[in-house]
Amino acid sequence: MRIHELNCGTLDVPGGEAVFGSPRFVCRCLLIELEDRLVAVDTGIGLRDVESPGPRLGEDWVAQVGAVLDPAETLIARVVALGLDPRDVSDVVLTHHHRDHVGGLADFPAARVHATAACRSAVEAGDGGVVPAQWAHGVRWAPAPVPADRWRGQESWTLDGLPASLRLVALAGHSPGHAGVLVEDAPRGRELLHVGDAVHHRAQLTRTAPPAVEAFAAAAQHDETARFRTQRLLAELAGEGAVRLVSSHDPVPLCRRRAARPPCRRRRCSRSAACPPSP
Repeated sequence: MRIHELNCGTLDVPGGEAVFGSPRFVCRCLLIELEDRLVAVDTGIGLRDVESPGPRLGEDWVAQVGAVLDPAETLIARVVALGLDPRDVSDVVLTHHHRDHVGGLADFPAARVHATAACRSAVEAGDGGVVPAQWAHGVRWAPAPVPADRWRGQESWTLDGLPASLRLVALAGHSPGHAGVLVEDAPRGRELLHVGDAVHHRAQLTRTAPPAVEAFAAAAQHDETARFRTQRLLAELAGEGAVRLVSSHDPVPLCRRRAARPPCRRRRCSRSAACPPSP
């Protein structure tokens, strides 16, 4: 298994670092190379979005987030740039259904699309966050996710035809059926959790996020109580450092997995605070 973390849509949000605590944001997707196929986690801003931003993204939204709309940043272009064949993208796993996460679906019309039942229901009901033009090509929905063992107390689901090491994990609050995508690499003892929009900026995990970030998160939320509960969970995981946490939009990982330290060879050393970390 090989995992690529790809920016599929730069967002030069007006105000930048002074207002939002970051000079720019990204639309982070994952591309997972399995032995016989490619699996994408979200699709970011797609080629058709770049060509027709008005009907597919909305002119107001494009101006609000400062979407760069560079065709070279689309997922399909990123796949080609990696020397891979877009036709090998057999499955797309969605964290949720918002426009900056699903725009590239039309670039992979043969791929099966996996999402929680609540997320799919929101799409089919035309929930407020759905842009009909992005779904007009017709989506090839995969069979419903199957409940699996809880992960860190959260509901989780395995996905039809995909390895059990790739799961959806409930991270409620941002949108109906919002979920993270867990990728377990058991042979290497690694876990990566793409948290979608559960957190937009890493400072939300320490309650020091710029006011504009919190205002945006509150304006976009589906369930405030659930959103804060999810943030507390992610803050705990970030504190542990056992799982690599990445969000859709913060260009910096929320948490880099800490490598296990080898035994210290210094005499009379007890790994005190003065002892520098191992490389």
